[in-house]
Amino acid sequence: MIRLEATAATVHIGFHHGTLSPVLEVDSGAEVSVQTLSADSSHPVPREWLPEGIDDIWSKAERGTGPHILTGPIAVRGAMPGEVLQVDILEIRLTQPYGYNIVSPLKGMFAGEEPLQRTHIIPIDLETGLALVAPGVCVATRPFFGQVGVAPPQEWGRLDSRPPTRFGGNIDNKELLPGTRLFLPVANEGALFSVGDGHAAQGDGEVNQTAIETSLDGRFRLTVRRDIKLTWPFAVTPTHLMTMAFHEDLDDAARLAMRDMVGLLERYYALSFHDAYRLCSVAADMRITQFVNGNRGIHVMMPREPLTTIEKNQAAQSLTG
Repeated sequence: MIRLEATAATVHIGFHHGTLSPVLEVDSGAEVSVQTLSADSSHPVPREWLPEGIDDIWSKAERGTGPHILTGPIAVRGAMPGEVLQVDILEIRLTQPYGYNIVSPLKGMFAGEEPLQRTHIIPIDLETGLALVAPGVCVATRPFFGQVGVAPPQEWGRLDSRPPTRFGGNIDNKELLPGTRLFLPVANEGALFSVGDGHAAQGDGEVNQTAIETSLDGRFRLTVRRDIKLTWPFAVTPTHLMTMAFHEDLDDAARLAMRDMVGLLERYYALSFHDAYRLCSVAADMRITQFVNGNRGIHVMMPREPLTTIEKNQAAQSLTG
């Protein structure tokens, strides 16, 4: 098993860029175990709760304008612009006994109503998986990576890590759980995959700016796909097909994500436009992924159960098989 630890030499903080040199190179189809960190020694927690090396990372790693510690990039041999990187999410594991939630002035859904930045420490019981969000109020953890993506085109320059793009990044989609297969359009040779921004739990919308931010370990299989063409990220969960889109205007994000779902059903399931559009109206759920990252997110979830019979065709199997 290939293992990538998070160190000052293997992470970048707060930005995406197509010119970043890979910290690891793997063959297509390789499984990689990745350590990601979300912590700060300024947090009022016992020292033993903090991950080893976190001070070194904050003081020495290359920094941008965003807040996220991103492990990578990982280059996948053979990946070229215009192709697709298939990311099979095999395992996600909580690794520290706390997370935190931040709300800041001019951020979140109620921007302007919060005069001070507040960081709330949330203890996590690693045995029960419960997180203490408020006095007497626990939520079950459901860990996933908020940041998962490939590098944007080099001509886009250095991007703040907060707004997601069609190459992924700060997707903040709570459905990207183990057992899910994520497809990302590739813009650079090697794809340049990075991951981070661990979330122990999050609601659709992520309304106050953040989730339960925490450190996670993940295991992924990275595979180059030349038989698929994508404009936006797309995922297959054990139960659903899921399209995603991001835009400053939530209405535009919704139209983009739904257009992608209708097109996917036409292309891979051989449905007519009208049949696919009708099916989306009666069976698909449109959800607000997040409302707070500049580019707001919508994901459309289509249950696979109604498609069971026609999912056996070769085109559909190229996604789900």
